[in-house]
Amino acid sequence: MKLKYKHRKILLDALTIVILILAVVGVYFGLRFFLSTDMPFVTVASGSMKPALEVGDLVIVQGVPASEIKEGDIIVFNKPGEESHTIHRVTTIETLANGTIRFKTKGDANPTEDPWIPEQNVQGRVLYRIPYIGYMALIPAIPITIAITIIIIILLWPEKTKRFHHKPHHATDGKEHAFYIMDNNTKYQHKTKA
Repeated sequence: MKLKYKHRKILLDALTIVILILAVVGVYFGLRFFLSTDMPFVTVASGSMKPALEVGDLVIVQGVPASEIKEGDIIVFNKPGEESHTIHRVTTIETLANGTIRFKTKGDANPTEDPWIPEQNVQGRVLYRIPYIGYMALIPAIPITIAITIIIIILLWPEKTKRFHHKPHHATDGKEHAFYIMDNNTKYQHKTKA
C-alpha cells in the first residue's frame, strides 16, 4: 500500500523526532557507562564555587575510586541525609582504621568547611565545565521552549521539490505560445514565438 504524500511527511516527521529523543537518551546513558557514574552531568546551582564555577555552568563528572581523589579536586557529593548534590573542593582527606576514606570539602567562596563526607556519598570528580548550559536545568522553561521550537521546525520544514522543466511546443503557425518552468514550488510563465 502506497502512502499519500501527507501521511508520508507525518510519518517521517514523527520518526525524526523519535530518533532525536533516542539520540539524546543514548548519549546520556553512554556517558553514564563511559564515565562510570550515575550522574554524568550536574548543574551548578549556587555561587559557592566562584570564580572556578559559576551559576548555570554544567559540569561533566567522572566516577573515580575514592583513593584517586586528591586535595584540590572538585567533587560532586551528597551530604549525609540529603538528596541534593553539592559541588565543592576537597580540602582534607582522611583514611579511617577500617580502610574507608572520608573527605572535608569547602566551596571556594564559602568561609567554612563542610562536614565530613564518607566515600560512598561521592558521585565523582569534576572533569570539565561547560558555561551557561546548566541554565536549561535550572530554568525548566528553557529546554521546553527549545524542544517545542525544534519540533515546530521539523514539522514545518519544507521538503525539497524536484526541479523539472516543461519544454515549449514547437508550432509552425507563427503564434506566441506559453510554457511553464517549475522550480522549487515557484511557477514562471515564459512566452516564446515559434
